[in-house]
Amino acid sequence: MNWKRIIRFKIGDVPWEIPLNVLILLLAITLLLMAGGAYMGVQFAQSQTNP
Repeated sequence: MNWKRIIRFKIGDVPWEIPLNVLILLLAITLLLMAGGAYMGVQFAQSQTNP
């Protein structure tokens, strides 16, 4: 698999070009931060409900 392959897409009227490896890295970081935020949110909610 060619990790340096350029992925082209459009958001609105703006064309974007990004290497596949960078796109996968950004998606992984995004998912990691979302999972961490959900976990911390659940922990915070549980600490608020248990006196």
